[in-house]
Amino acid sequence: MADDSKTYNGNRDMADTQLKDLEADANRAAGRDKDALSDQVEVLRRDLASITEILSEMGVRRKDETVAAARARYERMRGEGEARWHDAQKRAHEAQDELLATIRRQPGTALGVAIGAGFLAGLIFGRK
Repeated sequence: MADDSKTYNGNRDMADTQLKDLEADANRAAGRDKDALSDQVEVLRRDLASITEILSEMGVRRKDETVAAARARYERMRGEGEARWHDAQKRAHEAQDELLATIRRQPGTALGVAIGAGFLAGLIFGRK
């Protein structure tokens, strides 16, 4: 029985040693996995920072493009508005010149039309 006890203790010691070796191997493997995971997280952080920078640059470019397009449209519309304004002024001056020429050619008729228009305006706006 003494031999059985020695064999049991020897097997137990060997099992303990193997268990400790397995634990050490598992700890080393976990450490390697932790290091690998840490490296991957760092790569992801750098990638995310790069993506953030690219998106920021795109936003700035898009804003600049939008502002430039709005300015170009404003300038174009302003030019069109000024052209229409000048055209309207030109037509108004032409109509005024034509009216003055007609008054000079036919002053009596012009006076009659003015009196008639004044009379009608008085009737329309004079009633209360």
